[in-house]
Amino acid sequence: MSWHVSGQFVEACSCKMLCPCFFGPAEPDEGWCSGAIMFDLNSGAANGTSLNGRTVVWAFDFPKDFASGNGIGRLYIDDGATTAQLRELESLFTGKYGGPPAVASALITTWLPTQVVPITIGRGDNATASVGTLGLLKTQRMLDQTGRPTRVLNAQIHQAFQVEGEDLARSDGTRWSDPEMRQWLSGGSGGTSSFNWSV
Repeated sequence: MSWHVSGQFVEACSCKMLCPCFFGPAEPDEGWCSGAIMFDLNSGAANGTSLNGRTVVWAFDFPKDFASGNGIGRLYIDDGATTAQLRELESLFTGKYGGPPAVASALITTWLPTQVVPITIGRGDNATASVGTLGLLKTQRMLDQTGRPTRVLNAQIHQAFQVEGEDLARSDGTRWSDPEMRQWLSGGSGGTSSFNWSV
């Protein structure tokens, strides 16, 4: 079975700038790690089903750091997805189809049921995502005086996600309040990158 997805991801977590989990086992600022990653799909397909234009948010909560695993996770899929798209996106992003999602999903011990919710996104240097009434991602990409992004390249976590690196972003104002997960506010750590995955 082959699949591919490409697009942009935007992530924020409970740590202060910079998330120490970029570099492997670490001690999160709060002692625990919670975060969310939005995947804005430009194009994609799995099992003959087009995934173009869909949005998936992966929320996670770890009792320690990201690399230590034993996490709780949930997918939120935009309510414009068809039944076939929901099936394929859930399988892909919970790691059942292999590739980078499988590497990250191996750290999740408990998957909560996927939720289908309205997801409204804003693109650009100040990327945002409103995830139903449960979460709000807000980022402001960090740029120097000439407009060049501040980047982290080839960190350990980027190898797992098969991306070269990511542009750092402030994530102040990000919040998550799913009643079945830890509620958190961002400490400021965030980032964005393009991705192009296939198996």
